[in-house]
Amino acid sequence: MNTVPASARARSVMAESCYFALKLAGWTAVTACCVAAVWIGVFVFLGEFSFARTVLHLDNFASRYLAANTGRRAGFEEIFWIVSAALFALFGLLRRHGLPNLRSNSKENGHG
Repeated sequence: MNTVPASARARSVMAESCYFALKLAGWTAVTACCVAAVWIGVFVFLGEFSFARTVLHLDNFASRYLAANTGRRAGFEEIFWIVSAALFALFGLLRRHGLPNLRSNSKENGHG
C-alpha cells in the first residue's frame, strides 16, 4: 500500500493554498485596474481625448473637491466608492472565468 507521509501532504496543501492565494490576488488586482481604467477613461472622455483638456478637467475636479466642505466631500466619497464597487462587481462578473478553481488542478488520483 502506497501512503503519503503527513509532511508531504501538509506541503502539498500549503503549496495549493499559496497558489490559490496568488492567483486570487492577481485576479483582484487586474479587476481593480479595470475599474481605475474606467475612471481614467471618464476624464479622458470629458477632456475630449486631448491630454491638455484632460489635465484641465482633473485640475478643476481637484480644486472643487478641496474647496468643498466635509459634508459634501463625504457625500462624494460615498458615491465614488459605491460606483467603484458596482464597476468592480461588473468586471468581476465579466472576468469570472479567470477566478481560480477551489479544487486542485492536480491530475493525480487521491488514492495513489
